[in-house]
Amino acid sequence: MRRPLMTALLLLAMCPIWAQEDSVLVVQRHKNPYYQPQQLIAPAVLITMGTLGLVEKSPVDLVAQKAFKEMNPGWNTISIDDYLQYVPSGVQPFLGFIPGVESKHNFRDRVIASATAHALMAAITNTVKYTVREQRPDSEARNSFFSGHTATAFTGAELMRIEYGWGYGGAAYAVATGVAFLRVYNKRHWVGDVLAGAGVGILCANAGYWMLPVWKRWFKIKDSAPGAPSMKEGQSPVIVAAPFYDSECRGAGIACNIVF
Repeated sequence: MRRPLMTALLLLAMCPIWAQEDSVLVVQRHKNPYYQPQQLIAPAVLITMGTLGLVEKSPVDLVAQKAFKEMNPGWNTISIDDYLQYVPSGVQPFLGFIPGVESKHNFRDRVIASATAHALMAAITNTVKYTVREQRPDSEARNSFFSGHTATAFTGAELMRIEYGWGYGGAAYAVATGVAFLRVYNKRHWVGDVLAGAGVGILCANAGYWMLPVWKRWFKIKDSAPGAPSMKEGQSPVIVAAPFYDSECRGAGIACNIVF
């Protein structure tokens, strides 16, 4: 049921090695200005602790079992975490348009970094979930490790911190921490699941920025100074949003097209 060694090896194999200066995925002689080795410390610690949660009777597993038994004994459900997980990621690209809010990158680069981070996070999350097949605490479903909600929330939080600093990033991290807490409170995940999810989210957010110079070289995207608009001065991005509702499937959503 528990495969900590396989999980650790799988997560290690999926780490974004392109961040290294001599990686085969990065054209050599191009130093990546975004990559710093210390950025790997927090993700490594969190992922390691989360993986230890898969080891029966490890300290993390004992905490997880205690939380399962003593937290929320009435099995009350607070479903707001299903929506909160998207708040940091949804706000991050557009916060820089607010007067007085300084961003490190233009809107185009914020979108590229965010899209890269979330694509990588989704790929890692789904691969690990359906490889490890850890049983959820509240059901027979075997896709508990690690928490996708937590990974999504922490990806957005770290993107916010990188782009706008700890002022706004701290608020985003508070939201992400709340999501992680609710995943355990609602008995949807073990403690180790949310620890690993947080680590993967932080790692993928940094990888989104590590890949910026790579995408620009590969697709010949003209660079601009940090904080400068990617369009001509005075122009704003064209955002067209169209809501839709499918009565047959009982689903609703919004289609958004951004031209910048």
